[in-house]
Amino acid sequence: MKVLVVDDDLIVIKSCCKVLEAEGIEIESANTVELGEALLLNKAFDLMLTDIKMPGQDGFEMIKCAKQIRPDMPILMMTGYLTSDTISNIRRLGVKNYISKPFTPEELIKSVKTALNSFT
Repeated sequence: MKVLVVDDDLIVIKSCCKVLEAEGIEIESANTVELGEALLLNKAFDLMLTDIKMPGQDGFEMIKCAKQIRPDMPILMMTGYLTSDTISNIRRLGVKNYISKPFTPEELIKSVKTALNSFT
């Protein structure tokens, strides 16, 4: 299994990598939407995990790119700013799964499994 993690915060990327790699999941990461888009164009992923608040283009733009490039790939949105507006916006983009920062390793693993199962 291969997961793309898109977040401008290196600590979040490293934490996600540590937790998910311990579960046997291969990780690629990007710290910008542009890099995330380039990775999606060139590689196949089973899941994308993206932050919403990022400088420049945000996670909503990342979700739009992902939906165009890999429309069948599940997406798990993560944010420290979980509001009803955010949830409403991601649902409008076709994303059902989200996790609020900060999260525990157990919450991350459960959310990843839920996102993957929602597409099978």
